[in-house]
Amino acid sequence: MSEPIVYLRTSDHPEGRLLTQSEARIGVTDRGFMLADGVYEVIRSYRGRLFRLEEHMARLQRSLDAVRIGGVAVEGIADQAREILARNGMASGDAMVYVQVTRGEAPRSHAFPDPPPAPTVYLAASPTPDYTLEQSDGIAVTTLSDFRWTRCDVKSIALQANVLALQCARDRSTSECVFVRDGVFTEGTHTSFFAVVDGLVRTHPNGNLILPGVTRACVLEICRTAGIPYAEEAVAETDVGRITEAFIAATSYEVTPVVRIGSNPVGNGTPGRTTREIQKLFRALTRS
Repeated sequence: MSEPIVYLRTSDHPEGRLLTQSEARIGVTDRGFMLADGVYEVIRSYRGRLFRLEEHMARLQRSLDAVRIGGVAVEGIADQAREILARNGMASGDAMVYVQVTRGEAPRSHAFPDPPPAPTVYLAASPTPDYTLEQSDGIAVTTLSDFRWTRCDVKSIALQANVLALQCARDRSTSECVFVRDGVFTEGTHTSFFAVVDGLVRTHPNGNLILPGVTRACVLEICRTAGIPYAEEAVAETDVGRITEAFIAATSYEVTPVVRIGSNPVGNGTPGRTTREIQKLFRALTRS
């Protein structure tokens, strides 16, 4: 297999260039490396078509604006994403594109560099993960108090808390960790969380405590179109016994049933009818 081709723009090469993954280099003073001072996006491609590209680029721009990184034209990133897919032989299949932007290289200091350096922009393509079994049988999740910062709406590369929480879930032989803040479920470490309570599909409302997930928005769109009752309303952890169905949603996991939350089975411990309907409609949406 040939070595992956990536896109990299640095202060040394401000025009950006394509090169092999082993050739890609950033300086040790890059603020992404030193301070996790950057943001990212993950875009899925179905049969060569970048899914919900405009929504991903809009979210990337919001993240850039929130952390005050300028000098990046997100419109050009869309073209680079397509080229990366083509150069890696993924122009007609299913794939993932990872995009990362940092503030660039500068002497280490918490304050913004003045003048601002050229941002570092990196793109890479990879095959889609296979979650066929999880999507069929469902997964178990663990819960933890949400110990992250309160700007979860920014897709920051500073993911240490998410890493620790997901590892806690894996240590407990579960697939994902769902955070709890102020007594209610917020989201997973890299997924949106949904629960069906009294026949209503519920998920935490958008705001600074969750990421505005692109797949999350697709699920809500599906509910509106299909007439499935839903509400952007958080579910209390104390109401876990009332949850009859649950699922997570993400670019990677798509729509995946949750059949156990901690020690509590969800419903009868198998994927529910509403979850299956949303799965089916989501798959149709990605292939339309």
